[in-house]
Amino acid sequence: MPLMSRSEVVLSPRMQVFLVIIATLLVGIGYVTGTILGLSAITPLLFYFPIILAAYWFPRQGVLFAVGIGIAEVFFVYLYHYPSLPDITFAVTTASFYVLVAIAVVISSLSSGLKDREARYRGIFSSSEAAIFLVQNGDSEMRIEEVNPGGGTLLGCHPADLRGESLALFWRDDLARQTLFESLKKDGSISQLESTMTRENGESVPVLISGSLLPGRMMVLTMIDISARKAHEQEMEARNQQLSIINRVIAQASAATSVEDMGRGVLANLTGYLGCEYGGITLFREGSSRPAAKVDYGDCSLYQSLMDSDDESLARVKGAITGGKFLVWNRGSPLQCRSPETGIVVPLQSGDETIGVMYFLSWSGRPSSKDQQQTLESLSREIATAVTRLLLSQRVSETNQQVNLYLDILMHDINNANLASLWYGDLLQDMLSGESREIAGKMIEGIKKSRDIIRNLETIRKIQVRKNELKAVSLDDAIRKEMRLFPEAHIEFRENAGRVWGDDLIGEIFNNLLGNSVKFGGRGVRIFISSTTPDPETVLVEVSDTGPGIPDDLKSVIFRRFSYANRQNAGKGLGLYIVKTLLERYGGTISVTDRVPGDHTQGVSFRMTFRKAS
Repeated sequence: MPLMSRSEVVLSPRMQVFLVIIATLLVGIGYVTGTILGLSAITPLLFYFPIILAAYWFPRQGVLFAVGIGIAEVFFVYLYHYPSLPDITFAVTTASFYVLVAIAVVISSLSSGLKDREARYRGIFSSSEAAIFLVQNGDSEMRIEEVNPGGGTLLGCHPADLRGESLALFWRDDLARQTLFESLKKDGSISQLESTMTRENGESVPVLISGSLLPGRMMVLTMIDISARKAHEQEMEARNQQLSIINRVIAQASAATSVEDMGRGVLANLTGYLGCEYGGITLFREGSSRPAAKVDYGDCSLYQSLMDSDDESLARVKGAITGGKFLVWNRGSPLQCRSPETGIVVPLQSGDETIGVMYFLSWSGRPSSKDQQQTLESLSREIATAVTRLLLSQRVSETNQQVNLYLDILMHDINNANLASLWYGDLLQDMLSGESREIAGKMIEGIKKSRDIIRNLETIRKIQVRKNELKAVSLDDAIRKEMRLFPEAHIEFRENAGRVWGDDLIGEIFNNLLGNSVKFGGRGVRIFISSTTPDPETVLVEVSDTGPGIPDDLKSVIFRRFSYANRQNAGKGLGLYIVKTLLERYGGTISVTDRVPGDHTQGVSFRMTFRKAS
């Protein structure tokens, strides 16, 4: 809003009407008084004051107001001076002057307003940064009638040189021009039409066009240069594309399970990003620059033509690929032979070591941009890290396979040796008596402990190696199978467990529990196995014995690895750890309590839950 000076007073239309009425009444009183006093030659001049005010404030109504004042004066003179003809003639002449004065004031007011508006709009037209064109409407050539300095700057010409020229020479977008004419014909105006103008030097400028129709078959067009906005949009698009390719490549490299799969996925993304026809990754052997592996994607003839070429300008490209050096090249002038025109080579650095090189080749001759080069350099470190991880994972997998092979051979041979030792031990024990027989029995007991240790180790290895793929298992069958391994033990089993979720290792749970009861309870121990269904989805199995029990201070640690209740009779503390591990694998739980509440010396009770299988 423009600021007003202190001397400027703005009156509302209502106040202006009020002042005109007051002035008219005062002048009318003065006129009547002057006429009575014989001053009729002067008093009519008083009406100029309200007439000028009315004509200035209300141009259209002011003339009618002046006509009305003139008629009123003539009528008054007619009544007061009749039949004096000179006085009536003077009154008519005066009334005519009233109208002329009102018309003059109106014309002066309107002319002044028009000049002010013309100066205002001329200032806007000349100083506007936007390009403004006044052109002929309906002319396909769109002849320029007038253009502001902004339009001259937009088209790269002086505004005076553009008058009479065809705007179509600079606005070559036929589709946009057609859209403009259709919108003007339909709505009389158009806004935010995006198009392109061509300067005199051939440079294209993106613009935003608005326009409207004017009287006299003319139209006004306003064009705004949006080069900066377009450049910003292109930069944002490039950044988004850069972030997108980085995210895709990193995700693919992280999720890959082999160097070959990772390499092909990465190269497929990056060749599309760079606009190249070929991409390759070469990995070096550890401790040397000789290639250990190579992954290709795209037109492999590009790589072959590069390696077969005798052109000296390509020698440094070959050296960069074989030596793992960064290089960007654009030969510019194609050779007679068919070979890559542009490309980029990026080493794969893992720490301080160059583990390989990544390269992209193209026939087209379009060099990579700075942003693309920076993206490749950033991604090369991520790719090198992923390659190192995959190679280490492959080595670990191979090492695990070797270790498992050695363990299988070792456990197989030890078990065979234990079986032979137990067989000979039983024969020896039958042949001896007294103290010698007792010593042979201890030897057999030690061999059995060795056998149990080997079995526990094999179970743990199977748990770690196998995937957690569960199936419906008959719990009653699994318990009966393990009971047959303890023929001398007194076991009471009520079959009602049904089918639960488990696998082939589920029997190890009961083997370890029954083995502990026999081991710690001795030959006279009694073992009770029962099952219930507390809810439709759970099976509760309880294994109790009449052995020495477990003290309260040990109940919280017995399921830990290498923990045991009786150091003299224990093995390696793995049995209950295996039980808990398997139950957690199956989605169950285990807890330990006294068989007789409050008295741990009366035996122990293990309560286990299994997920019921449908």
